[in-house]
Amino acid sequence: MIKKGCFGAILIFIALSCGNSNTLVSAKQSDDCMQRLIAIDDSLGKIRNRQCMELSLSETIQKYAEAMKTIETQHCPNELVVAYRSHREAWEAMLEVTDNYPNLRGEMHVLFKELEQSNDQVLFKKRLDAIWSTWADVEKFAPK
Repeated sequence: MIKKGCFGAILIFIALSCGNSNTLVSAKQSDDCMQRLIAIDDSLGKIRNRQCMELSLSETIQKYAEAMKTIETQHCPNELVVAYRSHREAWEAMLEVTDNYPNLRGEMHVLFKELEQSNDQVLFKKRLDAIWSTWADVEKFAPK
């Protein structure tokens, strides 16, 4: 026979246990979201790097940024969502430079090497540094 006080303690234990299992589900969902976001961005980045062989850098970056907005982040940690938004905004800020070079075509990294030597090199390097630093913030959430 369970005493009244024990029954209350058991109910509290069950409630806390259920809460912990929900936390575990949330942690799994969070991990899955982080893995998916980083995997999708990796795929988008590969497309982006080649797309500017046919499109301008600005068009390529705009398409990439629009695709970034469509990634589902509902179960991601808020800190990751904020970091990823900052990363997207850093890419969008690069348009200030790339808009000046509508006729450049080629693989993105090759074009970026050219922009490092352009008249806009100071602003370009500042924008590129922001892209790399915001990506470092996103990568902190990458599964180990």
